[in-house]
Amino acid sequence: TDDGSGQLVDKFHAKNQYFIAARDAHVVGMIAVHDEPPFSASQRLTDPAVLDRLGRRLLEVRLLAIEPLERFRMVFAGLCWMVLRHARTQGYDALLISGLQTRQAMYERLGFQPLGPAKQSGEAWYVAMALDVRHLPERIETDVLRFNRRVRAPQTPTEPLR
Repeated sequence: TDDGSGQLVDKFHAKNQYFIAARDAHVVGMIAVHDEPPFSASQRLTDPAVLDRLGRRLLEVRLLAIEPLERFRMVFAGLCWMVLRHARTQGYDALLISGLQTRQAMYERLGFQPLGPAKQSGEAWYVAMALDVRHLPERIETDVLRFNRRVRAPQTPTEPLR
């Protein structure tokens, strides 16, 4: 939405938590999460009660943005790792997204599963999807381990990412 400043402001800005990627003090990527209903993903569902079956603590992921020259580097992986680490350490059950239908296969490779058919919003079609952070696909767990080693992330008993 436009708040009068000429800048777009996310409708969930007041409840979003942002993860930012920077290179040399320049923001090169960001992603937002929030855990307070209503979730935008519920607008993409034929039956919003589907969300009740995902667990008690849901975290919606929104607004992924990465500078074009950074898209084939580690920015995406780093942002995803931070969100997943946050979700697991804070005890969330599942991540929610409203994914573009044209990118559904990519989201599925990341472990997300569709919660229903795509729904149109404007000219785009969106699919509500979820990822159970307690039971990640083995390939994703392997990627998490690889990324942990790459960033040499400290591991403590309160950080369940292996």
